[in-house]
Amino acid sequence: MIRKDNILSLQNPIFKIFVSLILIFISSIISFDKFLIVFVFTLLYMITSPIIYIIWLKTIVKIIPFFSSLFIFGIIFQIPFLDQCFLSARIIHILLVSVYLVETSSFDSFISGNKSNDSEFWFKFKFFLAATIHFIPILTIKFKDNRRSHKNFIDIIVVSMEDCLKEIHEVEETVNNKVRINHERQNISYWANIYLSLLVIVPVIFIFINY
Repeated sequence: MIRKDNILSLQNPIFKIFVSLILIFISSIISFDKFLIVFVFTLLYMITSPIIYIIWLKTIVKIIPFFSSLFIFGIIFQIPFLDQCFLSARIIHILLVSVYLVETSSFDSFISGNKSNDSEFWFKFKFFLAATIHFIPILTIKFKDNRRSHKNFIDIIVVSMEDCLKEIHEVEETVNNKVRINHERQNISYWANIYLSLLVIVPVIFIFINY
């Protein structure tokens, strides 16, 4: 598990998604030699959290059948072997970025922050999202329990919703604790977000230098 105080975990999750999408887009449209520069830099960028490499390699091993199928189809449709290798490399890079996103982001990091810096709409959206995510497992449990004592599907849903509403105050208290002011995290995230911007800025600089 990646430590919560790791610089990658302290980065703003929305900014992280935005930067990652830009990185994937850039690496998808540039020539393969420039892509290798981006790929190598991305690998080096994750050095602050080596466990990402382990999870990434395990993920690659799990989808080896996919790559096998990819090369088989390439042979059937007579796609040049080098083109298949280039495509595989780009997919592996996307996997690396995806592992980085999943392993260094959490629901808590998404909804935490300073309420005073949030617009009313954004704060309400985060509250609604948190409440919904907490209600889903409760509703699932209630649905399974009521299914044993009720046969009618509509009755099961209605009774389950009624049971969930009885716990609304507990959920509200939990959500209020999640959507909280965290000054310490905000201060540290400032530098973490600067480091995050390098994930796009440095590859772009290298690419323009090589033009």
